[in-house]
Amino acid sequence: MTTTYQPQESALVYLQAVKHFATTNYFPFTIKVAAYPVERIRLLMQTQHTNNSLNGSSIRSLRGAVGHITTEGSLLAPWKGVTPTLVRWLPSQYLVLFLKDMLSGWLPNYNKEDSYMKYIGGKLGSGAATGIISALVWAYPLDVMRQQLATKNSGSWKAAASQIYAANGLRGFYRGFAIDAPGLMIFRGVQLGGWDLVKDHYGKEWDTKSRVSKFGHGQAISLMGSICSYPYDTLRRNLICIESAGSYRAARVAQFGNAELIGRYPSAKAKYLPETDSEQVQ
Repeated sequence: MTTTYQPQESALVYLQAVKHFATTNYFPFTIKVAAYPVERIRLLMQTQHTNNSLNGSSIRSLRGAVGHITTEGSLLAPWKGVTPTLVRWLPSQYLVLFLKDMLSGWLPNYNKEDSYMKYIGGKLGSGAATGIISALVWAYPLDVMRQQLATKNSGSWKAAASQIYAANGLRGFYRGFAIDAPGLMIFRGVQLGGWDLVKDHYGKEWDTKSRVSKFGHGQAISLMGSICSYPYDTLRRNLICIESAGSYRAARVAQFGNAELIGRYPSAKAKYLPETDSEQVQ
């Protein structure tokens, strides 16, 4: 029997796919846009010691960061840098999930009954490898551009890219990656591996949990990953600000000096307020 091509059916499938994409991503996009001003505050506080555009001013509190943003005189100032954030975020989510499934199939699959530590290590390892590869392929250059827009006086996305390239060439888009790599491995390892471990822990009971409960578990896991990886993130953002004249040691001294451990968590309060990456998907 010959099957007749029905363009109406093809169009219907396409519209259903578009509808599914829009309904699936509308809420996360809305949260990202709504929370971005807090993210920009975090970036300003993290880079206050190495950011020349601040003209020597110190931003030691949320109020000080808000005051600095309001001096820019634009209603859209709190969302400066949001465009590369959104362009980076959505493809990263799909890329991370794709890589996670692919790597999970390649890596040894240990039985938790035989070797629980190897089982945990396999889950965390696949998440860590996923974080490194996804950042290298797509997310990291766009995050560098986002920081340039959010912390410097770059007027547009194009201007930010031009300034980065003029300072360090193509390497500028990956400046600080070597420092951030351990943080990425920790964050994605805890986030993705932890998510699998939590689901395995609950077993069939997981399917009966409410969306609120699942969301809460995801946020707790992401928060744990952020706390563990945050010092690496602060280091690499300061190294990006120092540009070609700086080094890892210069970024570390400029940021921490003789500070105690808590000095490695500037703006942590701002960081954890908009935590929405519970794939979710820094």
